[in-house]
Amino acid sequence: MKVNFFIDKEQPEHVDFHIKKITPEMQSLADDLQKQQVPLWGYQERTVKPLQFDEIMRVRTESTEVHVQTTTGIYKAKQRIYQMAELLPANFIQISSGEIVNFEFIDHLELGGNGNIKLILKNQEESFVARRYVSKIKRRLGI
Repeated sequence: MKVNFFIDKEQPEHVDFHIKKITPEMQSLADDLQKQQVPLWGYQERTVKPLQFDEIMRVRTESTEVHVQTTTGIYKAKQRIYQMAELLPANFIQISSGEIVNFEFIDHLELGGNGNIKLILKNQEESFVARRYVSKIKRRLGI
């Protein structure tokens, strides 16, 4: 595949694809490119901070609030969990109706005898995959 870069400081940044058919990989690439333009803001007391996607370990709902856990701390987000699922790049996957995990921060999985999956993150925190998301996780991991 041929790739061209045209640098013009006067033009707004955009990407054009000239392809014969759209594949899931191409769609994922396009989705990731669009998501990179949307900043995610985290709130901590009186501080508002832009959050880098590669530092986010997981996003989870606690009570009525959405919390974003990063390598540097836990922040509140204004978006709902379903909105976060649309904003985050492809290395994030929803494991329950209230939690999204970054695959880069998964240390290992523990498979239960009854089909349950426990995720152990690199910081040794645990999360459980909801039953309706188990097949999606297995497909994504190729197991």
